[in-house]
Amino acid sequence: MQNPSRRAFLGGRAPQISPWEQFLLQVQRKTQGSLRRLDQGEEQAVFTPLILADLHHVRQLCHAFGIKLYLWGSREQSDDEVDAILWLDCSGLAQLAPVDAEQNQWFMQAGVSMAQLKEAGFDALASLPDDLLVANWLAQARYQYRPLHRIAESGLVHASLLMSDGTVSSLGAFGAQNTKPLNTALLRQIVPQLFQLATTELAQPVLALPDWIGAYRWDILQADNTALNLSHLLLGHGGDLGVVEWVVLDKQLLRAAEPLKALPEDPALCIAAQELDGAVKQLFDPDQLFS
Repeated sequence: MQNPSRRAFLGGRAPQISPWEQFLLQVQRKTQGSLRRLDQGEEQAVFTPLILADLHHVRQLCHAFGIKLYLWGSREQSDDEVDAILWLDCSGLAQLAPVDAEQNQWFMQAGVSMAQLKEAGFDALASLPDDLLVANWLAQARYQYRPLHRIAESGLVHASLLMSDGTVSSLGAFGAQNTKPLNTALLRQIVPQLFQLATTELAQPVLALPDWIGAYRWDILQADNTALNLSHLLLGHGGDLGVVEWVVLDKQLLRAAEPLKALPEDPALCIAAQELDGAVKQLFDPDQLFS
């Protein structure tokens, strides 16, 4: 018995391939990484990149095919998802190297594990799971809560973020003492709007709280934050603002995070924080690629 593809060929008709199958074929053709389907979802798969170019290829393909791009491990997987999803497992990107002679600051790709960092002397991370990856450690709020005046204790000094439009933003120290220009058009558009957001009437009661309740660290854009570092926007970002390619951590600055704080009893404050987070999300990801 002839298979359907052969019959279609002999009959002059091309076999029907769904958009999802076309997408998976393109991912396999254009990348060096590995791809595996998930059992619980008809249109869910996990992709493990091997080179940074793989990230750019899958972002472009996800955008073209209308596929969501989620960080593997950043949220619960479900078999009743409405959207097609490509989950990004960064474990194939695991380069780690010191960037200064004293070996205080270290370059690390998104897939570097806590085991690697512990071996390199990052003692502040000793209590974390060995298999936790830098991308997931950075994205999850439970590993990243710190009040604003201690946010430098995250150890994060620089980050490279693949944005929804395909550009790569360099996020680091920013302010009067740091004259490095914002390196992408999208970043130049976003940052002034974030400053404006932090001065709105809606933002003021949220910023006045003793503990931070937002999903994203837009509180760093307050005028009195003289040690402003744009990479701190990514602390606890959930993978919602872009794809982290690599970061630089300072071993001397890094301290263990604090436990997450309880939300305030006033529901109006929680709603305001959610609305402001939504505005930040819309600036970074207008096409909702990452959520």
